[in-house]
Amino acid sequence: MTSYTDKGPKPDIGKFYAFDHLTFYVGNAKQAASFYITRLGFTPLGYKGLETGSRKYAYHAIKQNRIILVFVSPYEPNEEEIGHHLVKHGDGVKDVAFSVENLERIVARAKEKGATIIRDIWEESDFNGTVRFAVIQTVSSEIIFFCIKYANNSAKNKR
Repeated sequence: MTSYTDKGPKPDIGKFYAFDHLTFYVGNAKQAASFYITRLGFTPLGYKGLETGSRKYAYHAIKQNRIILVFVSPYEPNEEEIGHHLVKHGDGVKDVAFSVENLERIVARAKEKGATIIRDIWEESDFNGTVRFAVIQTVSSEIIFFCIKYANNSAKNKR
């Protein structure tokens, strides 16, 4: 039986709309994306690698309906961040990203409550629009929350 306990009014710090995407650290991003595409019906969404100017990492983003997965692998075998994660855990989720309404207030509230902010708010733009990001450490210290706020809805609605 499911029960609900009223915990009082929700704090007005901003809305978490939904999961935006999951980022996986993997040994071979192309192979991982290919498996999800051929066996589970995902479609290619984006790529970033040597051809696009990324000299350290290969990124393959795939999509199925509103589910977006991003696979990242290093080109260099002695790369430290992803390499350390792969040695310790193998292929797996590294980032959990959320679409949010008020990124500034959510980050401020997280700081207030003692959360570790790995990277404070920054913006990235392209022809689809502007996206704002912040990175917040989780309790386990292995997975991070990646909060995203779309500055214009055109980028969000194109998904």
